[in-house]
Amino acid sequence: MLRKLSISDFEDSKFGSNSEVLFTFAEDNIAYMYFGNTPVQVDYNTALYILHQKDSMPQGNSWPEDFPAIINHTSTTAARKHPAFEAAKKGDFEAALSLVNDMVKDEKVYHIVQTYPNAHIIYNHRMKGDGINMIPAAYAAMFEAAGMQVEHNVVGITNVSHTGASDISRICKRMRYEGNINQGTDYILLDDFITSGAELRDLRDYVESKGGHVVLISTLGHGSYSKLSDIRIDIKYKEKLLNLGITDKELQKYGIASKVDCLTLGEAAKLSRVVECQTKKQFTSNRSGVQHLDQRKRDSQTMGREIPESGTVCKSESSSKVHEEQSVTVMSRQTNHHKIRR
Repeated sequence: MLRKLSISDFEDSKFGSNSEVLFTFAEDNIAYMYFGNTPVQVDYNTALYILHQKDSMPQGNSWPEDFPAIINHTSTTAARKHPAFEAAKKGDFEAALSLVNDMVKDEKVYHIVQTYPNAHIIYNHRMKGDGINMIPAAYAAMFEAAGMQVEHNVVGITNVSHTGASDISRICKRMRYEGNINQGTDYILLDDFITSGAELRDLRDYVESKGGHVVLISTLGHGSYSKLSDIRIDIKYKEKLLNLGITDKELQKYGIASKVDCLTLGEAAKLSRVVECQTKKQFTSNRSGVQHLDQRKRDSQTMGREIPESGTVCKSESSSKVHEEQSVTVMSRQTNHHKIRR
């Protein structure tokens, strides 16, 4: 449903308690999404992407208490220095094999093979910009050579480009997958690098929504959050998100996750930081607006006292002008928006 409304319509909850606002769209093609009562600005294209993705969100499961730490072999910084890195990221499989052979620690691969002999391998195979990143496929080839079964038919079907994207865009634009998953089968997920773990979490949600059981995640390299022994969201960030108004329902309505317990620690930290920042900005803006109007009120009262008795007519005109200016000040903050609600 599309209606032209002002911000005050949303703040006054004129739709009733059962309405669910997804976005408001400003006239300059800026969109606002809402976590609790906090409006968070997103670009127009991200908002449209979310509208398409929200109904295809897989029903993920909470992280189990005994989920093991991520196994990786090197850092993102070290891998980027390899001469074959750029070609591997752009679709050169031979370059990817060269990179993986030089960076992977054989003893870690052996440990995985021995610990999970019956698990199937799924690697994050997807488009990245204009090419297909072949590093995950090359990493999977090492396990295939060791005798493990690799599933090549699970692929990413959305081309999510995060180049130059804002934090909220990175959080909200999710990967979607398709391919056969065997119910009751154990799976190990592979990727080239992990930072916040968002894409691997999307892949895990897909596998588990189809009846598979993800027992391990392994990557060639790690970023900041994956240095931790546990990438799952912790109790601290669960409470922080709740205090910011970010609940299971908030995540579901934008297709981000089926529940807060599905998030990684990196995702939770980034999301809480974005919403917290917007909350502070909103508070500062509201406080500034109140102070501005209060000052105008005092100025109006002062002007009224200074006008002589013989200037009664002029006093009335002055008060009228001040009131008119106040109205303009208030209305300038109530920019017309288009609102989409469910």
